[in-house]
Amino acid sequence: MRPRNSERCLGKATPGASAGFAKRADSRKPSRAHRLQPARGMLVRPLPARSVALVLAAAFLVGAGSAEVAVRTHDAIERVRQEREIGAAGQLVQLQIASADGEVLARPRLIAPAGKVAELVLHDPAHPGEVRLAFRVEAVREPSGYISLHYALWVPDRAISARGKLSLTPGVEQEMPIGDGALVASFLAVPVPSAAFDAYLETEAARRVPAKAS
Repeated sequence: MRPRNSERCLGKATPGASAGFAKRADSRKPSRAHRLQPARGMLVRPLPARSVALVLAAAFLVGAGSAEVAVRTHDAIERVRQEREIGAAGQLVQLQIASADGEVLARPRLIAPAGKVAELVLHDPAHPGEVRLAFRVEAVREPSGYISLHYALWVPDRAISARGKLSLTPGVEQEMPIGDGALVASFLAVPVPSAAFDAYLETEAARRVPAKAS
């Protein structure tokens, strides 16, 4: 009988061959992952100075717009804060000269800048060449909040002159006799700007409004 096809394909296993195959199979070890290392000849080359400058310039141009807006906003806020700081513009000084019986002869006022001397001269409206009052003052706001005045005044038609130093509470009027009591000088000072200055302006505005007839 002829062997079947399946029997013809089967051969006898050789013991030596089987052992050799098993040995080769057992000798296969699992592969390990190795970290990729750059070749020894590959070195990191730094960017040239020109390239670095171009990169920085590009970054600056991209952020320059927002940076400029931030700087301008900060400057504007700082400028407003300084403008509204108490006494930043100086001190408003009001001088009133009255007779002994209370008649007001003059009531000038001026703003004395910080660290500077301010001066005013009042002329007679009917005779512009004649001086009715000359007033010179330096006002300094002290750390305590008081306003120190160094003043000098002259009333030619009464031949009266006076000079001296005062320490005033802002917004509080202080009187003193001059010319052996012939006249009374009243001083008032407030920082500009300040809440006291705003209140002073409101009071002066109300003073100018005529009273309504009842």
